[in-house]
Amino acid sequence: MTDDTSHKKVLRALTEGKPLTIKTYTFLPKAQQYIDAMLKVFLEEIGVPSILEQVSYCLKEMVVNAKKANTKRLYFQEKDWDPSDDEQYHEGMKDFKADMLQNQVHYLKLLKEKDLYVKVEFLYRKDMVSVAVRNNVALLPAEEERIRDKITKAMSYNTLEDAFSDMLDESEGAGLGILVLVLMLKKLGFDGEFFRVYTHEHETVARLILPLSIDN
Repeated sequence: MTDDTSHKKVLRALTEGKPLTIKTYTFLPKAQQYIDAMLKVFLEEIGVPSILEQVSYCLKEMVVNAKKANTKRLYFQEKDWDPSDDEQYHEGMKDFKADMLQNQVHYLKLLKEKDLYVKVEFLYRKDMVSVAVRNNVALLPAEEERIRDKITKAMSYNTLEDAFSDMLDESEGAGLGILVLVLMLKKLGFDGEFFRVYTHEHETVARLILPLSIDN
């Protein structure tokens, strides 16, 4: 649960029309709980508590992907591999997941030491809510193309069964998460360009832009 100070932060951001920003490095359970609690207050205050479960799932997927991108960049730096080189990238990704699980403490510590952050932003405008996740590792062109392809494919499906085998990407592990995110929001009635992932200056931004004029 949020305390009075946190609640006041939400109200101040809404009153001033400014983004409410939460910064984390590791997204450990305490940070997850705090972000979820702030999201709950935020959606309640703008009158759409009914979409909390779905938006919370999407937000977690976005933050986990951002943290993984930061960790991946550290991993390649330690291996002295160039992630922009296709051959080295694919070679590095073969053991990335297993190495991360085996050396979690090491990489969690490095994320903070190297100031590789993840920022969550909630912003409300009339009839629109924006939920964004920023991390300070820019996408490689190949990564950006791969993510956009996954989003485009996900937009074309209507059920998980239709797409499971097509979207599951073992090398990255993010295909299924993006698919569920898109299908979940489509089921709520959101459609079109409601989810984007792009590079802005030195940051990667994943953003949900949800119109609130539909019947939720």
